Amino acid sequence: MGVFDGCLLACDIDGTLICDNTLPERNIRKINGFVKNGGKFVLSTGRTSTAVSCVTDKIKCISPSVLSNGCVIYDFENRKALKEKVLAKKAFEMAEKVINTAGISAEIHTANSVFVPIRSKMSDLHEAYESMEVMFASTKDIARDNINKIIYFIENEEQLNTVHRIAEDYKSLCAFYDTSARINGVKQNYFEQIPKGVSKAAALKDLCNILKVKNGGFFAIGDYYNDIEMIKNADVSAVPSEAPDELKNAASITVGSAADGAVADFIEYLEKGLKNGQAN
Repeated sequence: MGVFDGCLLACDIDGTLICDNTLPERNIRKINGFVKNGGKFVLSTGRTSTAVSCVTDKIKCISPSVLSNGCVIYDFENRKALKEKVLAKKAFEMAEKVINTAGISAEIHTANSVFVPIRSKMSDLHEAYESMEVMFASTKDIARDNINKIIYFIENEEQLNTVHRIAEDYKSLCAFYDTSARINGVKQNYFEQIPKGVSKAAALKDLCNILKVKNGGFFAIGDYYNDIEMIKNADVSAVPSEAPDELKNAASITVGSAADGAVADFIEYLEKGLKNGQAN
């Protein structure tokens, strides 16, 4: 029996598992050891199944995972969604206002495709950063599809205020997150729109049931506000040193920086605690 039998470690990608699209070798070694010792390692990310090759190319032992901020539970081995949530058709009116009226660029994510109605430097950078293939289409054409989530690219405070103002009319239909990624050393700010009631935490609860995680065996690490519910709900949780104070206050422990292997630090902490009969 392994020390992590019946345990699950949910891990955010950007700013947690990787930094500037680089996956520290320490993380890879420790994750492989976590799985070898009985644990299930899962991703819990805003990325889609088409945008995680920077991780899946290097870590082959990933269990079904939470993608698109909880919209999708995805089975990498069988390349299919186990569960999926989509935006209400009425909610897509927000995207039409933000993109067509305010001129703010966005990515629109479906189960199998990513669309960009308006190009911008930020959308191009994000496409390259996540190694995605995107398609260009009008919002009218995209509206016919089932949409999991929308990422709006925020270039300045004025755009952020505009998106927040428009979002007020749709808060009964959708959930919203201010998110970010550090690309080439520069923080990029996004605003994400997902179906009401969807979150990483809610999807992870379903996933723990699917994977039969034992009581006390749910661990999580993340770095930003869309991770806070999963941090609070985990039996043991961690945040990298760069995380906001609100997340640090919610987590069991603050570990080192993402660049230096924050996930490896957390696994070492868990291993030591479990071998001593506790991890908290």
